[in-house]
Amino acid sequence: MPKVSPEHFKKRRAEILEAAKKVFTKKGFEPTTMQDVVKESGMSRGGVYQYFSSPEEMFIAIREDGFEAFDNYLRELLDTHETVWDALLAYVNNYIYEPESEGISFGLVSYEYSVVSWRNEQHRQVILNQALKATETFKDFLQVGVDRGEFTPLYSLEAIALFIFNVTDGLLLHAVFASESANHLYINEQVASLILYLRTALQIRE
Repeated sequence: MPKVSPEHFKKRRAEILEAAKKVFTKKGFEPTTMQDVVKESGMSRGGVYQYFSSPEEMFIAIREDGFEAFDNYLRELLDTHETVWDALLAYVNNYIYEPESEGISFGLVSYEYSVVSWRNEQHRQVILNQALKATETFKDFLQVGVDRGEFTPLYSLEAIALFIFNVTDGLLLHAVFASESANHLYINEQVASLILYLRTALQIRE
């Protein structure tokens, strides 16, 4: 790679990943090719290959970069809501009902990657390690509620965080499949059930 300033490197890398994210979201993980990303980015083929050698490298980089954004998002929810419980409800509702507002649709691409890659040990470890990192971040978010005296959890915060991820990912997937017929899958009722579980598991003090 030609010698470039750190600022230029960071800017160009971010532009490539933004283009890749758009393609992944539109086409899915498996169908996306390097040529797709080259075309979306408007850069030369060699220019893109200087930074990444495959769509999978880009996908993993997008996921890694997303952790900082995820942490910032959770902090913003805490800053803009009076209680941690209210912030948690906002997180659940935003994830299910307003996925595009936080770029959550890329989560479906991650789900696809998990499904098609589980037989590959290296890929499985990528997903596992990133899931553990996300769980730790969300555990810290819930810990604020404990520290403030709002929550007295019946279970470990890690277990509660994982349950939230599993349920919300499943609901989002169902909602996307159902499209305008989402009511047929009782999305609202399932969200209400998740909130009821959280009230019990976290022992909300109101």
